[in-house]
Amino acid sequence: MQNRRVWAEIDLDALTSNLNRVRSLAGEGKGVMAIVKANAYGHGAVPIAWHLASQGVNALGVGDSEEAMELRRAGISIPILVLGTIIPGELSDVVDHDIAVTVHSSERVRRLGREALRAGRPVSVHLKVDTGMGRLGCAPGIAVEIARLIRSTEFLRFDGLCTHFASPSDPNMTAIQVRRFEEVSRAIEAAGIPLPPRHASASGAILQQVAPHLEVARPGIMLYGLVPAGMGQPDDAMGLQPVLTLKTQIIFLKDFEAGAPVGYDGTHVTRRRTRVATLPVGYNDGYPWSLSGKGEVLVRGHRAPVVGRISMDYLMVDVGRVPGVSVGDEVVLIGASGGERVTVKELADRAGTIPYEILTRLGKRVARTFRGGTTAAPEKGFTVLRRPGVWESPSAHR
Repeated sequence: MQNRRVWAEIDLDALTSNLNRVRSLAGEGKGVMAIVKANAYGHGAVPIAWHLASQGVNALGVGDSEEAMELRRAGISIPILVLGTIIPGELSDVVDHDIAVTVHSSERVRRLGREALRAGRPVSVHLKVDTGMGRLGCAPGIAVEIARLIRSTEFLRFDGLCTHFASPSDPNMTAIQVRRFEEVSRAIEAAGIPLPPRHASASGAILQQVAPHLEVARPGIMLYGLVPAGMGQPDDAMGLQPVLTLKTQIIFLKDFEAGAPVGYDGTHVTRRRTRVATLPVGYNDGYPWSLSGKGEVLVRGHRAPVVGRISMDYLMVDVGRVPGVSVGDEVVLIGASGGERVTVKELADRAGTIPYEILTRLGKRVARTFRGGTTAAPEKGFTVLRRPGVWESPSAHR
């Protein structure tokens, strides 16, 4: 019997395989910015970041400054970029800890410049252009003006130019975005401003081979073994391996006669004499409430349906047709057992959501264990691989 209620097993060899797939698709000499936002898509940001650093990624991408600070506090020194925006209260932290910043306006460049001057520290800046996503990013028509301001502001380094594709599976929309991004790139060069490394291709664009000419790939969900929502391709067909297996255990068994209600409000009524197992995992752990009466788990290699409503801390499954079941048996929520497999996509489809949400909502009570790789601060003699040609370190150059 495990000493944990619910745990995730993280296969770092699979993560390495997926990273190699990214590199194969991106092409020789291209940089890789590995995205570890949202706790590395639920996999554990610090251990995942250490492993990716040991594999020579050029940079890490996060969602906000606190995620970046967590990695810096863990001793990770390779470049880290806040992909979205930062609020004024975060400026001093990002400047003081060599965290690269994405900017979208002249006003934010000026504020960042004043903070960098106060600290007397160089700050890496990436300019984001809105080519059609409509979320963050400057209008293409003012990109040159902002790029010129970054270049002329003391202590700011123009280290990146980026955009984000709204729908890589839509070739027409993506072609428009690529064209707009190229027009901005040419305009910046025509203004006499050296063009920094460019990045736009997240997982969908990498798999679709959109804009492979750009200098840096920016993979997220595919690193963790999943094809982005909307692509309609099986993960393994795209050469990806699942990284996470989610497990729990049976803590209680009860026999029910036919016609017995199970769970809150008696939404499930047994149709036959059966046995029901209680599992110590609920929506607080990230197993969606919407899978009540819809989900399936694996017990001794057999599928067992979720019955009744999922509660905050527990869920129940019908194991009446699973031979030899007993308290303490391991239960697979995501992953394989025997000849069966429950995938993240299956759970997402049944829950009416997307795989990203299933992974990123995994809660604090989920213990994460790691197999293979480098997941902690380096021991003496450990070397973080450096891939030349993109960014050497947060403060390596002006």
